[in-house]
Amino acid sequence: MTTLFAADVHAGPFLTRDNNPFTQVYGQPLPTAARLPRTAELKYAFSLDITNTLNTESLAGETLYVDYEAYVFTLGGIHGLNERWALKLDAPFIYRSGGMFDHAIDEWHKFFNLPRSGRPDVEDNQFSTFYSNTLATTSNTGSSQSGIGDAQLGLGRSLYRTPQYALSLWASVDLPVGDANSLTGNDDLDYSLWLAGAGKIGELSSVDANLGAVLPGDSVIIGLETEDLVIFGHAGGHIALNRTLALKLQLAGHSGYYRNTSIEFLGSTMILIFGGAINIGKCSSIDIGISEDIKAGTSADVGLLISWKSQFNAC
Repeated sequence: MTTLFAADVHAGPFLTRDNNPFTQVYGQPLPTAARLPRTAELKYAFSLDITNTLNTESLAGETLYVDYEAYVFTLGGIHGLNERWALKLDAPFIYRSGGMFDHAIDEWHKFFNLPRSGRPDVEDNQFSTFYSNTLATTSNTGSSQSGIGDAQLGLGRSLYRTPQYALSLWASVDLPVGDANSLTGNDDLDYSLWLAGAGKIGELSSVDANLGAVLPGDSVIIGLETEDLVIFGHAGGHIALNRTLALKLQLAGHSGYYRNTSIEFLGSTMILIFGGAINIGKCSSIDIGISEDIKAGTSADVGLLISWKSQFNAC
C-alpha cells in the first residue's frame, strides 16, 4: 500500500474550477480523482485559488463590467466508507476585492502578447461586479465581497479499479450555506452527477478526466434564468520526472449557465491550467498551477493555485 501511494502521491487533477463569480455560485464540483480511498482512509486537501480579471461587455441591451481579485480557500476531503463507496465534502471561503496584482498581471499579458482586456485604461486594484439588462441591475462596486461559499456533499462509487486504471461515479448536492447577495452562493440546492476516470502511464505518470452535468438552482441574476442542464469536464495528466517532481497540465471547461444572454462572460468557458507537483514525504504533495482563460473573456484572466494534499490511515 505504501509503495503504491508513494508512486501516485502527486497524481490526480488540479483542484480548481471556474472562479467567475456569476457561475461559481452553482454546484459544479471540483475535479475529482477516480481512485477512491480504501476503507477508513481519508484523503484531504487545503487549496488556495487566487484569480484576477477585468472584463467589459455591452451587447443587445445587456451590460457587464467586472474588475476584481478573488481568493478562494477550500478545505476538502474524501473518506472511504468501504472498498466501493466514499463520501466527499468541499467547503470554500471566498473573498473578492480590488486586490494588488493588477499591474503584475497586465505585464504578464503584455509580455506573452495575450489579450489585456482594457487594463492599460483602468486604474489598478479597483473592485466591481456589475451586470444589467432591460429588467434589472445586479451590482457591487467599491466594497469587497466575502463569506462562506456553498458546501458540496458528494457520494462516490468505484466502478472499476486495477493497479493501472480506475473509474468511479459521483453524485453531489450543493448545500446553500453561502449568500446570493455577496455571490458566495445562490440560496438554492444544485445537483451534480459525473464520471471520473484515470490511467497510469508507466510506473509514475498518469492521465485523468471528469465528465458530468450540473442541474443548477435559482439564478443570482434578476432577469436571467439558469439552464436546466450544464455540462462540465476536464482532461489532464502529469508527467513524473522522478518520485518527487512532476509536471502537470489540465484543460477544463463547462457550457453556459444562463439562458438568453449574449454576454460571453456568462456563457461557456475553457481554461488551461499548467504547473507541477512536489511530493512531500510518503503521504503528502503540493500542487502549484497557473490558469489562463484560453477562451478569452469568459472567465478570470489569470489564476494561481496552491494545493496541499495528504491522507490519513494509508502510510
